Amino acid sequence: MTADCMAKLSYARDIRPLFRDSDIDSMIEARGLDLSNYNQVSAKASGILNRLAAGDMPCDAAWPEKDVETFRQWIKDGKLP
Repeated sequence: MTADCMAKLSYARDIRPLFRDSDIDSMIEARGLDLSNYNQVSAKASGILNRLAAGDMPCDAAWPEKDVETFRQWIKDGKLP
């Protein structure tokens, strides 16, 4: 299957499941950012990606590179809900 034939990534299907409940709780408490809220994640996507890529987020362990790439591709795909 070519990249052109693949469905674009969406927040609900592909991104939201990457955030654990503990990640959501931690970010709400620390920064007031609700990672379970599409509008907030979409608005802060570049900053979130920078922290994910640097391994600064989540606070207990870096995401696997494949998950960081999924987030990066979601941005490239237009941050679909």
